[in-house]
Amino acid sequence: MKMKKAMAVLLAAGMLVSSAACGGGDSPAGGNEGNGGGSSQANQEAGGDASGGDEGADSAGGIDMNEEPYTVAIQVVTLPGTTLEQEAEVEEAVNAITLPAINCKVDIQNVWISEVANTTSMGAAGGEKMDLIHVATLQQIGSMAGQGILYDMNQDNLLQTRGKKLVELYGDLLEVGNVNGQQLAVPADIWTARAFGFYYNKNMAEELNITVPEETDMDGLEKALYAVKEKKPDMNPYYTGSGENLLLGYYTSYEAYGGSNAPYGAVMDSSADTTVVNLYATDLFKDYCLKMYKWKKDGIMSGDTTDTTTNQDYFKTNAIFAVPCEVSPAAKAVNDAQYPKISLGWTITGKQQKTFSTASAYMWGIASGSERPDKAMDFLNFLYENAEVANLMRYGIEGVNYTKIEGSDRLVETNGTYPVNFYHAGNAREMYMAMPATETIFEESDAFENEAKVSPLLGYMFDSSAYQTETATITAAIGKYLPQLQSGASESEEAVLALIDEFNQKLEDAGINDVIKGNQEQLDAYLAGQ
Repeated sequence: MKMKKAMAVLLAAGMLVSSAACGGGDSPAGGNEGNGGGSSQANQEAGGDASGGDEGADSAGGIDMNEEPYTVAIQVVTLPGTTLEQEAEVEEAVNAITLPAINCKVDIQNVWISEVANTTSMGAAGGEKMDLIHVATLQQIGSMAGQGILYDMNQDNLLQTRGKKLVELYGDLLEVGNVNGQQLAVPADIWTARAFGFYYNKNMAEELNITVPEETDMDGLEKALYAVKEKKPDMNPYYTGSGENLLLGYYTSYEAYGGSNAPYGAVMDSSADTTVVNLYATDLFKDYCLKMYKWKKDGIMSGDTTDTTTNQDYFKTNAIFAVPCEVSPAAKAVNDAQYPKISLGWTITGKQQKTFSTASAYMWGIASGSERPDKAMDFLNFLYENAEVANLMRYGIEGVNYTKIEGSDRLVETNGTYPVNFYHAGNAREMYMAMPATETIFEESDAFENEAKVSPLLGYMFDSSAYQTETATITAAIGKYLPQLQSGASESEEAVLALIDEFNQKLEDAGINDVIKGNQEQLDAYLAGQ
């Protein structure tokens, strides 16, 4: 297994630990900020060639089939402890297709989600080989854009000439990866609308005679959790993990900036008011923290911030009842397949939306230090052109990691031996879908996408480049106070309120009000230009 060792430096990102965008696998509330830069851009300014010397590539994006094949290193992010046993076989099968088609090979870099931010930031600093970067989960565009890690795909019209399929598929949606004219990332998902809510153990609910509504809020979830606790008094039916990733966005709708932890503020309802506020100074956050205190006190959750077990591992063993999650037809299919022994129930806390955070939740970037950004683009574009390669990367080897369902050319049954939980790539409309999804999943996903409410802030990203000092201090303050507050680890309600006041004073001392002011000015300018 190709793993990079854990590093000591984290990116300033909304830290989201989970699989299939659940319990934090993508940012429920947003993450809009950025700046550009990097070594390949510097090479361009010095008169270099973004293609890294590919003289066989013409201005129309031609591929030199006579040069030595380049190996594209791509991050495939998995749960901690995951080993991809068929990694070499997948690479070999992919190479058999890509070598004659685009003259490149692939190197799958299996990176655990707990290490991906360190791996990327320190790998970039140390000049390690990286080409295609996972811009999602622990390293979203909102935090990465200001780090100089991502290459500008507009250099030499790279995206336009060698990423034509991406341009065709995403069109105006590419704007979510564009920072001040620099295309630092492109969306990974074809369907980008999301609702939020949670999935729960339907078998357990039926056994305990508990009814969970299809649409509810945190109070509805609370009612279900207390019903479980009453009938299973030894169980803690909810889990917040380390507490460092704000889960509030799964239960109420707002648009955050800088990741789900909102270090640059949040817009609470963009359809009514586009004022940027400090999320941690709102009554919404106060009420949430008081509820978390109550849940811990009443044994609804353990509140152990040192527990590194994932939501998914606890859920698989029936140790918890519900997991916060994004909700869409595709997300349902992925999670249903993840738990073959448990029937899932699904509840949403609001109708589906298409916002900056949903569109940018999973993206792909090219490393600014890539030796051949042109070949990285060739491979990324090919992933969306060629379903066979996309299926190999997503599902592994047929007959080993999955089997096809008789009578269907689209459905497969996976066996859990190629668990690339956080890997999103390829045109899903043309790819396989894992059981228990049905053939209707494709039509359902298109309908879900078309019916989504579109945020007026969809294309807006905050440029935080002038606030890097404040960013570090604000992020540190959130990292210090949020775990205790979200885990309910206070002695009383009064202690919770006092800690929130102390937290907000630290945020103000760190400069959050100045950052929010700058964010508001940029947002107002963006809206004025629409």
